[in-house]
Amino acid sequence: MRQAFQRRLVSPGVFHPWRSFPTMVASGLVIGFVTGGFPAYSREISQIALGLGMTFAMTEISFAGISPRQELRRFLVSLVITYGALSGLILLFAFLTSDSGIHDGWVLMASVPPAIAVVPITAYLKGDTRRTVISLAILYLIGLLLVPLITLAFTHQTVPLGDLVLQTILLIGLPMLVSRPLRRLPRVVAVRTSAVSVSFFFLVIAIAGSTRGPLLQRPELLVSLGLFSLARTFGIGAFAFLLGRTLRFPRDEQVALTAFASFKNLGLTVVLAFAVFGPVATLPSIVSLVCEILWLATLPFLFRRAAPMRSARGPS
Repeated sequence: MRQAFQRRLVSPGVFHPWRSFPTMVASGLVIGFVTGGFPAYSREISQIALGLGMTFAMTEISFAGISPRQELRRFLVSLVITYGALSGLILLFAFLTSDSGIHDGWVLMASVPPAIAVVPITAYLKGDTRRTVISLAILYLIGLLLVPLITLAFTHQTVPLGDLVLQTILLIGLPMLVSRPLRRLPRVVAVRTSAVSVSFFFLVIAIAGSTRGPLLQRPELLVSLGLFSLARTFGIGAFAFLLGRTLRFPRDEQVALTAFASFKNLGLTVVLAFAVFGPVATLPSIVSLVCEILWLATLPFLFRRAAPMRSARGPS
């Protein structure tokens, strides 16, 4: 009887919202905007949620049989799409902006590495998660040099790097270590998809709730910021998706390419912008966060039609 009840719980004919990534992201966005998110410790909750999502996403990765030549090629692609195409477009928006605070906010966004969330996003979409982790880790190490260089070159101010170092350790290094023993547990493998989706539900609530106040305070800037943010998220993300398909990249590499082209570490950007340039400089990142959440909910539908050309998992 107990086994029959368990089979009903996992019946493929029943919709389980906690297993649906778009449903959880969209629900988190609505709840965050309506309620204002969490009344306290919003940043800490978002960090914990992202850390848990990273940990469960990394449980599918095996680092056996790594080829340095293959990893170098994929890293260079990630570097070009992140700091070449995406950062270049963001710097163009900075030059087109007359408000000095908004200009500095765009410049800082261009300087930071990709969002750490590209790993669980890639894992959920059945992309090349292992190589995404490797590329992301190298980009964060390079970011320790590029963040102050780009910011100093275009704003004549430098930024404190303590948050970047801390995020690299807590949200890449620690989840990678914790995921190693967890990946051997069958129960963890069974709940991986739900754990990533639920983690993002709480992450999006925290982010959306935090953005509501600043957005309402400067409504006159929403049109221009909204158009630029749509271009830097949906525009370049769609370009990377079409480029990967045109060049006939394997599906798992298309997922990673699209993720690196679409997502910047906007949480870190908001923190640094507020500390260095003031609250106005946080607005480009806040509006872009909303667009990234909407793009995040769109990606599963974009990649749904094509079946994976090869497995994203490495050898055990």
